[in-house]
Amino acid sequence: MNKKFYITTPIYYINDVPHIGHGYASIATDVIARYHRKQGEEVFFLTGTDEHGAKIAEAAAKLDETPKEFVDKLDLKFRAAWKLLNISNDEYIRTTDSLHGEVVSKLVEKLVERGFVEKRSYEGLYCVGCEKYMKESELVNGLCPDHLKKPAIQSEENYFFKLSAFADQLKSKIESDEIMIRPESKKHEILGKINLGLDDISISRAHVEWGIPFPGDPEQTIYVWIDALINYYSATKMYDREEFWPADLHIVGKDIFWFHAVIWPAVLLALDLPVYKKLFVHGYFTVDGQKMSKTIGNVIKPEDLVAKYGTDAVRYYVLSAFPFGADGDVSLEKMNQAYLKLANEIGNLFQRTIAMINKYFDETQKNEVKSQKLDEHQLIDTKPEMAELQLMEALRKIMLFAEDQNKAIAATQPWALAKDGKNDELAIFLTKTHSNLIVLADALVPFMPETAKKMNHQLATLDLEPLFPRIEE
Repeated sequence: MNKKFYITTPIYYINDVPHIGHGYASIATDVIARYHRKQGEEVFFLTGTDEHGAKIAEAAAKLDETPKEFVDKLDLKFRAAWKLLNISNDEYIRTTDSLHGEVVSKLVEKLVERGFVEKRSYEGLYCVGCEKYMKESELVNGLCPDHLKKPAIQSEENYFFKLSAFADQLKSKIESDEIMIRPESKKHEILGKINLGLDDISISRAHVEWGIPFPGDPEQTIYVWIDALINYYSATKMYDREEFWPADLHIVGKDIFWFHAVIWPAVLLALDLPVYKKLFVHGYFTVDGQKMSKTIGNVIKPEDLVAKYGTDAVRYYVLSAFPFGADGDVSLEKMNQAYLKLANEIGNLFQRTIAMINKYFDETQKNEVKSQKLDEHQLIDTKPEMAELQLMEALRKIMLFAEDQNKAIAATQPWALAKDGKNDELAIFLTKTHSNLIVLADALVPFMPETAKKMNHQLATLDLEPLFPRIEE
């Protein structure tokens, strides 16, 4: 029986079109999913969109659209982006799906029945952009640090989840890695926040119509984050994948880290459901040193990059630019450099090797080379890096292998061997190089699947076609 592996992207909040930051998380999750499939595991890879809440209702109203019309249009753009980036998700969930809503309602009703929810009056600072109440200590010069807007004082009667009751359990499980949070710095960060004390949180809204009605109180809707977080569990019900729960790995950005590291596991504990195994928090992109912003006009769209460089080069670039889990800066100049590296180290390597085999080998030798199979003893070992989700380091190891092949060609000079009539040495060297290129193609399968497929085709047929064509400026 194959080992099961359940992995999720963040549940993307679709109040605007997807950008390269969304693409980064999805590409990374896709690489990990493909890697686990390659190990023979049965993988359930989920992505989806978070489509309720005041922010979406406001964005729709500005366009004179209903919230449903608004999210339906954006949903198509997210699906198109994932297809463009070759994201191999098994299922795609929308929080507007009726079956998801049914699961959310039942679970919230269960929280009420178990005594973990009570109705209270509350007044506080509420940021519509974050869809949450904020403390004075979280503000910078009185503004939300993410949206640079002053939160409004909001007073209403809501249903509150007794988050404070789970502080000790959460602390114990996170400290012991029963709930594994990585990078390690994020584990320490969240433990520090738990040590400061957890406040109970509102899980309903009184004046937000665009959402799932609160069970037994149609005047209230379920807080958008409770609705959204439950998607990871509701999807297993909706798609008949219940045997995959608990999730093995949630990939999220640091802006939604708190919700996934504290609120989500606390809700699962309150429901007496198994908690996910690992949460990995990735960093932010800046573009040429500046935060991506529509106002500045530096938002990078996945489709623009793919149109110029191709899907696999984009996948390579965003994962090789900086360590997964850290913040990093991207630019079109750096993308150009990454493309040239691929063309020089891998594209030229294949071009030269296959051209020399065709030039120096007779048909019998060619057939012998083409019949070669992958040597399991010569695989590029990226298991240590992939186990720690060190995607950049895994790619670096693969690229070093390619560089070594180029150095070997430069040192051996097969053309000189042919000129000197050293045909046996020439045959041994080119056969070994061809074998090493099979190994290289195999290692690139999770990262650059279409390129790996082209590599294998070229190695099997000895046909030449540029892997990374010259870019027309």
